[in-house]
Amino acid sequence: MPRVLLITFCYPPTQVIGSVRPAGLAKFLPEFGWETVVLTPKVKRTASDPAVIETEYRDVVDAWKARFGLDGKRSVHQQLGLPVSSQPGGGHFYTRILDVAKSVVTYPDETKGWIPFAVEAVEEIAKRGLKIDAIVTTSPPIASHLIGAKARKILGCPWVADFRDLWSQNLSNSYPVLDAIQIGLEKRTLKQADALVTVSEPWAARLQKSHPRKQVFAITNGFDPEHFASVSRQLTEKFTITYAGLLYQGRRDPRLLFEVLRELFDEKIMTPDDVRVRFYGRIESWVTTLLREYHLEDVVGIHGVVTRNEALQRQAESQILLMLGWSDPRETGQHSGKLFEYFGAARPILAIGGSRSVLTDTLRETAAGTHAFSKAEVRTFLMEAYGEFKSRGAVSYYGDEAAIGKYTHFQMARRFAEVLNRVSGPAVGAEVRMVQDETIAVPLAPVAPAGPKTR
Repeated sequence: MPRVLLITFCYPPTQVIGSVRPAGLAKFLPEFGWETVVLTPKVKRTASDPAVIETEYRDVVDAWKARFGLDGKRSVHQQLGLPVSSQPGGGHFYTRILDVAKSVVTYPDETKGWIPFAVEAVEEIAKRGLKIDAIVTTSPPIASHLIGAKARKILGCPWVADFRDLWSQNLSNSYPVLDAIQIGLEKRTLKQADALVTVSEPWAARLQKSHPRKQVFAITNGFDPEHFASVSRQLTEKFTITYAGLLYQGRRDPRLLFEVLRELFDEKIMTPDDVRVRFYGRIESWVTTLLREYHLEDVVGIHGVVTRNEALQRQAESQILLMLGWSDPRETGQHSGKLFEYFGAARPILAIGGSRSVLTDTLRETAAGTHAFSKAEVRTFLMEAYGEFKSRGAVSYYGDEAAIGKYTHFQMARRFAEVLNRVSGPAVGAEVRMVQDETIAVPLAPVAPAGPKTR
C-alpha cells in the first residue's frame, strides 16, 4: 500500500477544531489505499501510536517573553496591567503596537519554532529508508507548508498543500507590509507543490488566480458520525441556543441575536425564563459588555473552553445551534469546520450575518438550517422555533440525510485520495486500485435526525 506523510501542527488529542480535518484524513485515507503516517508536535497521548511521529516544539512567543522577564504562559496585557478593549475588534494603541511586534517576532508564523524539529524528523525518515509516496500538509499554521516544501526535496515525492484557511489571501490579515512579504514567501514555497487544496470553491478560485500553473481542488471539511455515537440525544427542557467556537475579535458578532431577543422579551412574545443562550469557547471581554447593554446576563451563559466531548454533547442536546457569519462582506468562501460538526449534532442551525456565501448554499442544500441576514429574518426564525417549542416541547430538525451524507470524513478522504492518485503517477495509482479492490469499506451512514419530522 502506498504511504502518505501527513504533516499537521494540530492533531488529536489536541482538542481544537483544526485537528478534526487531519484526524479524519488519517482515519479514512487507508480505506482508499493510502497508509497514513502523521508528523506532529509532541503532546501527552494516552498510548503510543506507530503511525504518529512526534517531534519537539519551541514556542517562540514564550521565548521572547522570557527575554523580557515575563511569564510565557500569561498575556502581556495581564502582566503589565494594561486594560483590554471592551469593544469588538477595538484596541488601544498599545495593543496595536504589541500585535505588530508579535507579528514581526513570529514571522513568518507563530509556530515557526516547530520547523527545525519537523525537518529533522523528515531527514530521519529518509535516513531510515521509510518509503513515502506522497506528502500532505495542512494549515493553519503555515509552518506546515514550509516544512512540506523542505520535505518534498528531502523525500523526492509529490506534495499536496491543504488550506483550511488561506495564506496571503486571508481577508483577516491586517498589516499590509507583512502581508506583502507573506505573498512573496507563499509564491516561493508553493512553487514546489504538486497540487493545492482548500475548503470551498471561492477560495479555490482565489488560490488558482494566485497560482495559475497549479492544480487546485476544493474539498470541504466534514464530520465523523462515530464521534456522536455515544452522545445523548435528549434535548434540553429550555429553549436552548448554543454557540461553540471563536468570535475572532468581533468578526463573528452575536449582537443581532441579542437585539432580537431583547425585543421579543420586552414584547412578551418570548419568556426569558424559557430561554438559554450558551457560548462555549474562548470568549472575549466585549461580549460581557454587550450582555449588559441588552440586559441579558440571566439568559446568556459564558461557559469558556470545554473538552471536545462536552462540546459535542452540548450541541446535540440543544434546541438550536448558532453560527455567526464573517463580518467582512467580501468573504464568501469561509467554510467553518463548526458547520460540519453541527451536521453531526443533527439539530437546526441558525446562521446570522455575514454575506451570502458557501454557508448559505450549504444550509440550503442540506435543509439543516437557515441563514438570516436581517433583524426581521432572525425574528421570524426565533418566533416560529419558539412557538413549536412551546407547543410540543422540542424544535423539529429537517436535515436532508442524503445531502448531509456527502460531508462525512469518509467522503472527504475519498476526494483527497483522488488528488493523491492524480499527482503520484500511474505506478502508485495502479497499486492504490489493487488495494481498493480488496479493502474499500462501506461509507458510514449519516446520523439520523433527532426529533420527529412533521412536514
